[in-house]
Amino acid sequence: MEEKKWCFGVVGNIVSEHTDENGNVYYGTKAFTPGTKVYIDGKFWDNQRTDVSVIGRNRFGRVVLESVPINLIENIRTQRIYKPQVLEIIDYLCVMEGWERWGKNRCRP
Repeated sequence: MEEKKWCFGVVGNIVSEHTDENGNVYYGTKAFTPGTKVYIDGKFWDNQRTDVSVIGRNRFGRVVLESVPINLIENIRTQRIYKPQVLEIIDYLCVMEGWERWGKNRCRP
């Protein structure tokens, strides 16, 4: 029996609604609908930045890599990631960016 490929990752959900400085109410973000599960790319996540890169299914149904303000992500947790499309993007980012801190083989067979 073939085992599924997976890796650990940080995930969260896009907030249902938020208001801007002018009092306008927005639902979700420009790219994601409210409640969308997103996989957080922690490469540039530090105290200096106000946004973070995430992988998720956008409003048109495609899995994309987007930048989202940190305050628009809620319910942050760790999980095993099994979705092949998300794993493919993670692997691509590992190769293109030369991530050494995650080790040579971040995803498990």
